[in-house]
Amino acid sequence: MNESSRSNLILQASGVCKSYHLGRRTLDVLRNVDLEVLTGEFLVLRGASGAGKSTMLHLMGGLDQPDRGTIVANGLTLGNLDTSRLTRFRNEDVGLIFQAFHLMPELDALENVILPGRMGRRPLKECREAATALLERVGLGNRLDHQPGELSGGEQQRVAIARALINRPSLLLADEPTGNLDTKTSSEIIRLLMEIRHEQGMTLVVATHDSDLAQLADRVVHLTDGCMTAN
Repeated sequence: MNESSRSNLILQASGVCKSYHLGRRTLDVLRNVDLEVLTGEFLVLRGASGAGKSTMLHLMGGLDQPDRGTIVANGLTLGNLDTSRLTRFRNEDVGLIFQAFHLMPELDALENVILPGRMGRRPLKECREAATALLERVGLGNRLDHQPGELSGGEQQRVAIARALINRPSLLLADEPTGNLDTKTSSEIIRLLMEIRHEQGMTLVVATHDSDLAQLADRVVHLTDGCMTAN
């Protein structure tokens, strides 16, 4: 990568290692992974189940820390941040979309989307207006007062996408966003992600088994036995 490209990096992982201890057994999930992501890029992580895709996304989003190596995102070395600053990074700089949605079951769609904005201490009126606009954008303007249990899987994923966007993140991380959806709904979610990415000019990193989604990426990297290779 030349110097011009390096100046346009939104994220750089260097020598990242991550292991988990299961009783007496040590599972090496990531081994000396290096990864550079350009601002505005759409990058797909592929690999078999258990290859480390979700772990890598969690590290990139500051949800976990590597055992060794560094991750720099938006000019911040995540391992050097105190708890307060790391929480702010996760809230302001990163949007996270999970395969299992992770919506609050006792909150309705609008309240779920508002939540990260309020955690970021944005005014309630501003959060409500932004959340309503986002839910309308993802086709759920008539579901604002529905709780997750009253929504289909595709509708819950749309709420999760709106929630991830409420604080206008520069980096959107999605973990198997179509993994729990049928083919038709998966296509709709893929189209929605592509539209939003182009509209907002954000960087999108997706861990997926979905070949249709991978074909749309600017770049695909593979995780195999904890090591990363380019497509």
